[in-house]
Amino acid sequence: MNAPTLLEEFVRDYVDVTGGVWDDIEPQVYDVMLPAGEADSPTREILRIAFDPEALPEHPGAQLASFGTPLIDALLSDAMRRGRYARLYLIGLNVNPHDLAGSLRRALTLPPESSLTLQRVRPLHFAQAVFWFQTTFLSDQKEQEVVPVALDLHYGRPMRHLDQLLDHTRLAEAPSLPLAEARRLSLAAAYPLAREAVMPTVAALANIRARDTAGLIDRQSQRMSRYYQDLRAELEDQVRRAKSRDEDLSRFAERRTALEREEQLRLAELRQKSALQVRLRLLTVLLVQQPKLLAHVVATTKGHAPANLELVWDALTGTVEAAPCPNCAKPTFSWGWARPDRLVCTSCAASSAARSAR
Repeated sequence: MNAPTLLEEFVRDYVDVTGGVWDDIEPQVYDVMLPAGEADSPTREILRIAFDPEALPEHPGAQLASFGTPLIDALLSDAMRRGRYARLYLIGLNVNPHDLAGSLRRALTLPPESSLTLQRVRPLHFAQAVFWFQTTFLSDQKEQEVVPVALDLHYGRPMRHLDQLLDHTRLAEAPSLPLAEARRLSLAAAYPLAREAVMPTVAALANIRARDTAGLIDRQSQRMSRYYQDLRAELEDQVRRAKSRDEDLSRFAERRTALEREEQLRLAELRQKSALQVRLRLLTVLLVQQPKLLAHVVATTKGHAPANLELVWDALTGTVEAAPCPNCAKPTFSWGWARPDRLVCTSCAASSAARSAR
């Protein structure tokens, strides 16, 4: 018996999730009952659907279920509507790392003779948002790409370990630990950041297609120009023959003008038809709550008062995250002292020292 196709699996999963029922009559033929109001179904009625066109003669009342048919389009649209937003939890992470204080000290670069002391640690749920954008490229043909981007909503910056974050073996609908949520950006505030983060990828994809389209336009334009050159050459032959017979040449001037006008029109139509347009829209958002450790540390050195620093240890990657500089907000692992007594990134510390010297 052949395994169900991906489309069959989608329909069966959709029916199960929405509270309907299905029964396989024979391979690739099903009786399906959708709940009233689902996928434009006004009443609960049994539909016989066939994924194999060759099965339709044996089941004349069945609907063909394939991509592009009204039934499948309705199911896909409704599934997209239902899946525009979801919240999941990362489970199975170790929030009791060995020698956390040592990991924090090794991750940071502090000025000479400075020391770092771990004061307290609190496990919290840190929100990570994954935005899936659909990019549509329109020219002489239509292409679509789905581009994901993940944001750490605590710091409001892009994440690079998307595959680890979306590991389905670690995702669950309920948390494994009852943790409070760390402060974070709202999804509305994160959306412009996600669009900005995805734009370099979209621009790269657009540039590839623009180069391909430009090359295609050049080749088509050259073929079209050669075609009209041949037509003009034929016209010139007719002019020479007409001259030899002392015929009126005025009609050839009109033909020559008409050919030039037609060529310019066809080339303009070709360029307009092949002009690349890019459209971007948000498909869906997934909010992943991930356990991390919020560590409060104190840095001390001679000649400066103690400075507090807040660090985040990522339980998924087992690393310390770069903390934002309180002066310029750029993430950093390298710190220096600035006046008054506070820790800033080394660039801001150097600027502060230069101002003090002046």
